[in-house]
Amino acid sequence: MHVVLLAGGLGGARLAPALAREIGPGSLDVIANVGDDLEWMGLKVCPDLDSIAYALAGLWDGVRGWGRRGETFAVRDGLRGLGAAVWFGIGDRDLALHLERARMLGEGRSLTEVTADLARRLGVRGAGLLPASDRPSPTRLRLADGRRLDFQEWYVREHAQPVVAETVPAGGAAAEAALGALARADAVVLAPSNPLTSIGPILALDGMEAAMRRVPRRLAVSPVVCARPSASASIEHHARARRRVLEAAGLADRPASIAVRYRNLVDAFVLDESDAGEVEAIARLGLRAVTADILDESRLAGALGALIGRT
Repeated sequence: MHVVLLAGGLGGARLAPALAREIGPGSLDVIANVGDDLEWMGLKVCPDLDSIAYALAGLWDGVRGWGRRGETFAVRDGLRGLGAAVWFGIGDRDLALHLERARMLGEGRSLTEVTADLARRLGVRGAGLLPASDRPSPTRLRLADGRRLDFQEWYVREHAQPVVAETVPAGGAAAEAALGALARADAVVLAPSNPLTSIGPILALDGMEAAMRRVPRRLAVSPVVCARPSASASIEHHARARRRVLEAAGLADRPASIAVRYRNLVDAFVLDESDAGEVEAIARLGLRAVTADILDESRLAGALGALIGRT
């Protein structure tokens, strides 16, 4: 059984390690969104790839929702002491990763090759990690005030506060390795990530959606849990950003609205058991609706494993 997980940073970091354990070593490839990538102080930063890599290596700070556990910020604080406008938080060991990535990319290696090398050195075992594209593919947000911002500018620098008019993925060439992983897949899972700013930019890449449609078993996990409160300030910030972009697309921040977005892409939709009242609406879309404890990653992975085996 070969399973591919399409994911953004938070949803992928939460689910990927548990799903890798559930389906067994070597059976999972994670294709990560690169629409959030940015250039910071001359370095290429890949927030979603790095969060998932840290999680698969057991290094991720799940409380904060990004970066490494036990991180220090001496460089960031030093830059601020020099009067630099530092709005993006890079930890010291995170900075080491970005420096090494820049060195390898400077040698002419692809982002796919560099990601595999860095993941191995971080200690990732039992799962493959692939960028959706080897080329810059920035997601931009058109705001109600007329500005156009890259995703991280809006999400971090502006605290996801400005009203969004439209999410605009870049499109462009998909990475050959990512397309190859989908071509070999028995099942594909859309992680509980933002459908517009995480999953959407992956599927907007040339050939990616068509490759996904050819996979025999296709599932999605709701990124929305209506009936339970956010676990932390970081998660609430993430949820607020999701609400902003969904509202701009005319979608409510509810599992059934996410299912509408995915209705022609997947056959089954997994939502939290506390939102069971949405099952009927999802079933009317022609999707198999399955409830699980999606905030417990191990239980969610178990439900996905069982569903993949039965689909």
